[in-house]
Amino acid sequence: MTPHPDATGDATLSPTGRPRERDVITAFAEITGEAIGDADLEQLLRSVCVKLCSVIGVSRSSLYLKKPDGRFRGAAGHCSDEGDITEAVKRQESGVAGDRFSREVIDTARPVLIDDVTNDPRPHRRTMEHWRVHAMLGVPLVFDGEVIGLLFVDNKDREHLYTQEDIEIAEMFAQLSALFISQAMLNVRLRNQASEIARSRNTLAYLADVHRKLTNAVLEGADIHSVVALLSELSAKPVVLYDEDFRVLAWAAPATLGLDRPPVISDQIRGMPSVEAELAALSPERPSAVVPPTLSVGLGRRHLMCRLVIEGQPNGYLGIVEVGRSLETVDANLAEHGATVLSLQILSERRQIETQGQARDDYLSDLLRNTRDKEHLLRRGPQFGIDLTHPHMLVRFTLSANPRMTASAAQRLVTRRFREILGIEEPAAVKLPGSIIVLIPLPAGGSAEELRTVRERVGHVRTSLQPHLATGTTVISGVCRDVTDFPPAAREMREVADIARSFEWSDGVLDVTELGLFRVVVSSGRVKEAVRFAHDYVHVVQGADDGLLLETWRAFVAAEGRVQGAAVALDVHENTVRYRMGKVKELTGLDPTSLDVLLSARLAFQILDFAAH
Repeated sequence: MTPHPDATGDATLSPTGRPRERDVITAFAEITGEAIGDADLEQLLRSVCVKLCSVIGVSRSSLYLKKPDGRFRGAAGHCSDEGDITEAVKRQESGVAGDRFSREVIDTARPVLIDDVTNDPRPHRRTMEHWRVHAMLGVPLVFDGEVIGLLFVDNKDREHLYTQEDIEIAEMFAQLSALFISQAMLNVRLRNQASEIARSRNTLAYLADVHRKLTNAVLEGADIHSVVALLSELSAKPVVLYDEDFRVLAWAAPATLGLDRPPVISDQIRGMPSVEAELAALSPERPSAVVPPTLSVGLGRRHLMCRLVIEGQPNGYLGIVEVGRSLETVDANLAEHGATVLSLQILSERRQIETQGQARDDYLSDLLRNTRDKEHLLRRGPQFGIDLTHPHMLVRFTLSANPRMTASAAQRLVTRRFREILGIEEPAAVKLPGSIIVLIPLPAGGSAEELRTVRERVGHVRTSLQPHLATGTTVISGVCRDVTDFPPAAREMREVADIARSFEWSDGVLDVTELGLFRVVVSSGRVKEAVRFAHDYVHVVQGADDGLLLETWRAFVAAEGRVQGAAVALDVHENTVRYRMGKVKELTGLDPTSLDVLLSARLAFQILDFAAH
């Protein structure tokens, strides 16, 4: 490119009659005065644009600085018609694809003039049209052999003839500007570093204070709820502690916010793929993240989520919620510190619970084995929440082997389900080889209806455990009203479990009080003889009348020999029952209403029921 020569051949003087170089020096003297006056970097860059327009005699100038990523971003601008155009220039970038003009200035580190933008292929066409440029001069800001920025000048909407003198003056101006700007940028970096050091010092002091307050709170016996409340006070924001399934364990919020419920992270936010990925990526190396990073309409609040890790395993989340005040960097430090304290406290409480639980389990073991005197057992019971002056019931779960779950984990799962379904405190339990025995408190009255309700809920507990523990037979003891009732009740349950195993029966719930004579007969060990007896006893009736006679006999025995009860159960007339029982008498030669026949028939039906499973 060949710059235009000066039209008069005498361009060394400015319109004031002074050499133009002196105008450049004067301009920089004025800028230096602004710098001494502690003007910020953007204001100084804008002054460079203003002075360059004045020195060259054009109406518009823009300045671009090189960023750490190598891109040249707009930094300042001036237009004599519009004044400060810095914000518009900041939205621009030089040297992008299609901008060969800027690339030439950068690559050659020399001024480049385009005197006919419309017909020159180098400028970025849409940018030139947007800014209504006719002719433009681009000058590099070079410091220490590197292009650190670009200066552009043009006359908005007008032609302008740039002389060789204009180009040389602009280049000299740019050289001085590069020195000045590099120093100003260094000063900004130093100030930023000083500010960062001050912020870091303040943050360290703050975190030291946080550590002191949290440590003192724990040493003074604060529980998890108190620690969460302290974190909310320190952050001046709501804080929510979640378990691994995002159930709320504890929460607190500043009273000024007037919240009556925890501001939890919603299912909608957690279901976002980006949020799922952020939460999944949390680790000891990256313990916290803000989700969602930016808010969209309808998403509510942002949450700073921090992972709790206990003994190397994920164990919930601590969330600081952006309510009332914006989330800050220091909130992440606070959350991570608080999560560490809470993890240690939860582990400590868990160890304490396990120790107490083991002591309670040992107590129950003593109760079942009768290895302690009665007074000792009565005296120790209340410290484990067990009042033996009230009635209790034992429940025995037979467990199938599950390599994915330890016996302790299985016991915790069983007792937790009893707490959830029966609405009681987690009951005492003891582990035995292949089984778990649970101690269930009963209502003080212990009416038949109340006992029936408890038995039904035990069935619900068993059903709820099936997906996790392949439970075998579940056996319920009779009511234990005295310390001495527990050892025989445990033996009875073991015997019934053995009977169920003999018959290969593993479904449902058995109540020892409903087995009666059947348990006595079968516990002798002669299972095959018992089954043969049952089949022989009902054989002649079994196939008669398409099974109606046998069904009626079963209902009659279940109704304890009452015709009305059997009729209601079968939904037939009482005379129908009398007729059918008469047929049974004819076929068997036995009087089905007599006590011994009723007992034998009941025993036979129980054996057949077991054998059918």
